[in-house]
Amino acid sequence: MANMKNIIDSHVHLDLIEQYHPHRIKWLKDNDCIVVSWAYFEGVDSVLKLRDCLEYKAQCIRKHYADGLKCYYLAGVHPRSIPQDLKPETIESLLEPYIDDPLCLGIGEIGFETFDAKEREIFIAQIELGKNFLKRGKIIGVHTSRTNKLSATESTLKILDHFTDIAPSLVIDHCSIETIDAVLNAGFWAGVTLSKIKTSWDDMKNIVSTHSDKIDRIMCNTDSGTKFFEDVLKFKNFYGVPADISEKIFYLNAAQFFKIH
Repeated sequence: MANMKNIIDSHVHLDLIEQYHPHRIKWLKDNDCIVVSWAYFEGVDSVLKLRDCLEYKAQCIRKHYADGLKCYYLAGVHPRSIPQDLKPETIESLLEPYIDDPLCLGIGEIGFETFDAKEREIFIAQIELGKNFLKRGKIIGVHTSRTNKLSATESTLKILDHFTDIAPSLVIDHCSIETIDAVLNAGFWAGVTLSKIKTSWDDMKNIVSTHSDKIDRIMCNTDSGTKFFEDVLKFKNFYGVPADISEKIFYLNAAQFFKIH
């Protein structure tokens, strides 16, 4: 698979890369990386700030796309970016301006961090809104927290039990070797974040061998943002994984799911 030109890093935060690692923008272009930038914003203390962050992100993607980086984005309210004054009924007006942007592939990054009542109402509101966006060819990207990952994933799936009809257009990300089985068995797509702090390459090889029958719904990413990881590109030579499977998890599956051509 050394001849595979493109790699899709299916979950980054390009606006944060621009801020913390600006030299990596050229690195991504030089290495033929296509990126999907999910929404996470630091220091969001009001709806007004959230609105500004969403607009800045969209402009960031458009700028770098015009400059030659093949990049796309999701618009959404991350659980760690929920301001106290955000009401569920406000979310549509926040996200609607971006959904018909050709570079906006859907809604995300949504989900839970602490599973408090506020996160729950915002998550459900975004899922309901996302269902409407699916009719416009968009997808939904769901976050799972780093801590208590197994119980957090189980709780997320319990809520998503009421939305099984949207499974073909929803990816649950940051899956681990302990959680990916439940995600795939529920019919959703699974994202696996390769980095020193999330999923190792040995664990990824284990996932691939254990879930060979569902390999068409697994895609890899780095979640690069304030920290930058090279793991997706580093493993493009696919040590210990058959070439056809590697092409799927590093490119083809994400291209199909996100409708990237």
